[in-house]
Amino acid sequence: MVVPVEVLKWLKEGYDNARDIVDLPWKVTKKAEGVYLAEYPKIPFVLNVVIDEGFVHLIVPLGIETVALELPERLKVYHTLLMLNNRLNLIKFCIAGMNEEITLRVDLDRKTLGKGEFNDALTSLLIGLNQVITALGLEEEFARAVFERITMMVLERLEKGAKKEEILKFLVAKVGMDPKDAEEFLKRIIENTMPKEDVGYF
Repeated sequence: MVVPVEVLKWLKEGYDNARDIVDLPWKVTKKAEGVYLAEYPKIPFVLNVVIDEGFVHLIVPLGIETVALELPERLKVYHTLLMLNNRLNLIKFCIAGMNEEITLRVDLDRKTLGKGEFNDALTSLLIGLNQVITALGLEEEFARAVFERITMMVLERLEKGAKKEEILKFLVAKVGMDPKDAEEFLKRIIENTMPKEDVGYF
């Protein structure tokens, strides 16, 4: 049976130009006993990893709640998720929580789990994410959410005192931005968040 520390090691250890998703160097944060958040800038989702006695659960909440939708819209969403469940293997499209949030999920049996299957699960989540975003017509909303997440990553680095060169390296190497786009992106963030007299520091 795979042990939790091995699963976390699969995520943490890696290199930026890896071919397989599992071999990327994910940032893993422990939130509670057996509950972790994992993220990598080029991957457009935050991964919830829940490890219990028998299973490793990989969960991706989309941040899209359905509880307040009108009945016809809600039925349309449910129908889409059911169709996707029938179309794709391994992954499950779910409604979870009090606010009925759209969630992607893979449950992996610890007794037989290996790194290859773990990578397949991560790949299926990425494919499933693209499928559900397209099927529900949420491309613009999702692109905005990804943009906001990258912005928060940059702001965290600024707050910790990272230099301009370090942040540009992060945007180019980790996020995959073109160097010119990275320069412009960072410039806008600095101009919008820092006092004008401090901008020259960078």
